Amino acid sequence: MFRVAVAAAATIGLTAAVTPLTAGAAFAADTPTEVTIPAEQRPDHNAAVLNGAGETGYLSGWKQDGFNWTTYADGVTRPLAMPNGMTVAYGTGSDWLAFTGDDGRTVVQRNMKNGATRSLTVPPDQNFLAVVGETVMTEQIGMSGHSVHRLSFRDGIRDEYVGGAQSEDVLPLDSDQDGLLFTAKYGDFGWVEWAPANGYGGSTRLDDVPYGTVLSGSHIAQWHDDGRMTVWNKADITKTAQKGDPGLKPAFDFKVPRTDGARVLGTVGDNVVLARRIAADGGTTYSSLNYRLVAVPFGGGPEREIFARSTAMPQFKTDGTMLIARVADGRQAVVAVGAPGADGTFAVTEVAPAPLVRTATRGMSLAQGRLSTLDHVPADDGRPVRLRGTDLTVSGTPKAGERVERGTDAKTFAKDCADDSCPAIKPTGDGRLVYRADDGLRVLDEGASLPGRTVADRSWFGSLGPLEVSGRYTATIGNLALRVLDLDTGKTVYSGHSSNDAYALNGSTLWAETATGSAEALDVRTGKTLATAKVSDCDITSLQANGTNLLWECGSSASGVYDTAAKRNVALPAHQSARLGDGYVAWQQGGVLSVTDVRGASGTRALGTPKPGEPGKGWAVDRFGGPVAYTDAEEAVHVVPTGIPTSALSVLDTDTPARANANSGPWAPRWWLNKPAASWQLTLKNGAGATVRTLTGGEARGLVKPTWDGKADGGQYATNGAYAWTLTVTPADGQGAALTRTGTVGLTGGAPVARDFVGAGGPDGRADLLALTPSGRFDLRTGPGVTGEAQAQGEGWTGANALTAAIPYRDVNGDRCNDVLVRMASGELRAYTPACGAPLTPSTAYQSLGRGWNAYDTLVSPGDVDGDGRADLVARTSGGDLYVYSDNGALGFKEPVKAGWGWGGLLVVGAGDLTGDGKGDLLARDASGVLWTYPGNGRGGFADRIRLGAGWGGFDALVGAGDLDGDGRPDLLAREQGGTLWLYPGAGNGAFGERKLLGGGWNMYKSLY
Repeated sequence: MFRVAVAAAATIGLTAAVTPLTAGAAFAADTPTEVTIPAEQRPDHNAAVLNGAGETGYLSGWKQDGFNWTTYADGVTRPLAMPNGMTVAYGTGSDWLAFTGDDGRTVVQRNMKNGATRSLTVPPDQNFLAVVGETVMTEQIGMSGHSVHRLSFRDGIRDEYVGGAQSEDVLPLDSDQDGLLFTAKYGDFGWVEWAPANGYGGSTRLDDVPYGTVLSGSHIAQWHDDGRMTVWNKADITKTAQKGDPGLKPAFDFKVPRTDGARVLGTVGDNVVLARRIAADGGTTYSSLNYRLVAVPFGGGPEREIFARSTAMPQFKTDGTMLIARVADGRQAVVAVGAPGADGTFAVTEVAPAPLVRTATRGMSLAQGRLSTLDHVPADDGRPVRLRGTDLTVSGTPKAGERVERGTDAKTFAKDCADDSCPAIKPTGDGRLVYRADDGLRVLDEGASLPGRTVADRSWFGSLGPLEVSGRYTATIGNLALRVLDLDTGKTVYSGHSSNDAYALNGSTLWAETATGSAEALDVRTGKTLATAKVSDCDITSLQANGTNLLWECGSSASGVYDTAAKRNVALPAHQSARLGDGYVAWQQGGVLSVTDVRGASGTRALGTPKPGEPGKGWAVDRFGGPVAYTDAEEAVHVVPTGIPTSALSVLDTDTPARANANSGPWAPRWWLNKPAASWQLTLKNGAGATVRTLTGGEARGLVKPTWDGKADGGQYATNGAYAWTLTVTPADGQGAALTRTGTVGLTGGAPVARDFVGAGGPDGRADLLALTPSGRFDLRTGPGVTGEAQAQGEGWTGANALTAAIPYRDVNGDRCNDVLVRMASGELRAYTPACGAPLTPSTAYQSLGRGWNAYDTLVSPGDVDGDGRADLVARTSGGDLYVYSDNGALGFKEPVKAGWGWGGLLVVGAGDLTGDGKGDLLARDASGVLWTYPGNGRGGFADRIRLGAGWGGFDALVGAGDLDGDGRPDLLAREQGGTLWLYPGAGNGAFGERKLLGGGWNMYKSLY
């Protein structure tokens, strides 16, 4: 089983490798001031649980939270001292209180006016039922059936039968100082009897209405399931039936509508008092302040509100006054409600305010300036311990924000988490919390409320080793091996080492013991060993990791901090428990919490006295460049900056996908940080080095997580291809330089670059070649250059579907897939709109752009000629006139504009932006084999030509093929008559670089486009 370091106060022996810690310089005088978060003072919800109203005071509380006695004279509430062995207290309608133990065999009575006490033992054949006044009511079970007895302190202990003879069961309905109402059952037949504290009782005329029968003052009210309300005079219920006797029926019989959770409380004056539940929460208890108190006159009538918010648990004094807890103006108090006056207003006087009790912290954690506490919060519904969060400032003057309620997990956290029953809440450092629940390992995501989501069942951590968490990973012992779980996916990413090996987790790095005094660092994502270290000469029992530091312990014999970068050990003072922070160790000894600078600059200083002294219970360390927090004896939380300089900003773990598809979702990289950041910026640049998108963010506590939707800063989709990203992060505490990280991401699903049709997962940012075979099949050629396999082959371009020109064009229909203009043999020009990567066939969806286009002997698209951001079409007549058809943005063209003449005899090529000025250019080869560049002027025409060179006459095809090599510049393909294909990479200045051979056999194609 796993060995945990044992708390010890003994002097630690040091190995030869350990350097004793020197006193060092004093802590800086300008150490930031600590923040104190006072304990909350809330009304004691226990004071709303009323159990009896006597002559001089009343009883409140219950077994779980203790009982109290409040005196009317001064309104002071005092804890009730319980007799030895007694666990429950009962009110009796008088100043006599009754106490019983869990077995109910002994009843102790105490007079709260004069302190007199007495006790009795319930006979073996009887069970305790209730106490009425000074009399104890019991149920006797004999051979002949059940019956009710009263035990009174007269002439010793007198045992008297009072009712229920030969019944099969006895069920109490309600009681007051005068007696007990109960139902006697015999088979399906049941009748209600009255068992008085003195004298004779007997059968009554009441109906059996469990949970709807209440005694108060001189009346009994019964609220039936059908809404019928009957009010009886208590003095009449046992009268002998005689002709005309009014005792044979209730004094009042009327209807009162029932609502979910409503309850009849009793009578005050000539009114029945009801409690109607405010919320629809089925778990609301009668003691919660979640009811609206209303009154209905005897005989019926409209309801009148007494209190907007109160409990449904009253007690009645002998004079008929009702005591109940209510809230008004934010104050909780027990009030007395008397009969209404002539104006119908009830007489309400405050008896006692609810005592204030402190919120008690049962557990805590601290990470990236986020304090999480498990608090026992006094509440009117008695809920278990709750999780609350408080954000602390991570820059500037230390301050604490508002407490945020995050709910409870009743199945995991005990009612008050007493006796170490609170499970540890472990912060990941990226805003999440991890804890062990009964059903498995749970994660509470940032901003979420309890209970968390289960990521692994209980079998995953069967050996219950220490739970180490950091970022997206958690490590513990499961199935006799050390295991690491990915909290995002719930999958085990590493399993190895023995269950006896000490371990620690720091981001994606797992440190684990390998041999006596030695440990290795593993990348949990790959399982590869990153480093090894000899940290001590003793058997390591526990490890903690932070940056380059390892806190190691060998039971109670030795401990220290090993710097894996400097290969230096620092001995720790003798301690009972220690936690490793950023450059320091916090440790507790003899009740005092101290910090030690392990870099040796500031020595050691005491912080305070936690309650309790165990880390995770009474104190916690923010290992992410932050302070230490502890709870004092008054339940105030102190957040104490250490004054020790923090490490430079660094990345603990990364998740930066190499590819992004704008169709399937945004690119969502993540960087886990060692401490909070003040701000961050992510820039994305295209292959030409131009910034396409800049994303920024403010404060980041442990995790930078931008999202890129594939769009440029202007809102349009960025073109597909590779983008270089640069992340810059500034530290929130101002210590150390800004952090910079770089990388690349390939975008698909964005706007297609010129002539890009296919690729893995869609257009990939590199141009493709459209090639037509003599048999009428269109191939898309892609891959390195265009030497990959033919893809998206489209058959059928013969006969009636014969064509005379194809022009790879822009995305005309907005589906982020490039389209193709095709001139049919008939002279009709069509805009075909194939899906990304789909073959181009005659049956592919298209829109006709008109007929008569066979008037032109050349059709090419050089890109954007007129400067509107859309590719345009250039057409040459057989007479040598050149026209520009500007794209109208709606699957058509504007009226043509003449751009020149004298172009006859030239081989005209649409080249794209060869000069790098953002304007579409043309290439033209003259009859002597000289190649010229005609730069676009951005106004629908072309500037003076630039000579590129001679010797181009040996090519039978020249294709402005777009960016084939991924450098962001358009290239040129040239095919020799023998079928050899050459790539001329664009230089970005209108010229081309050294050509590259792509291979032979390209004369298999009739035409290249």
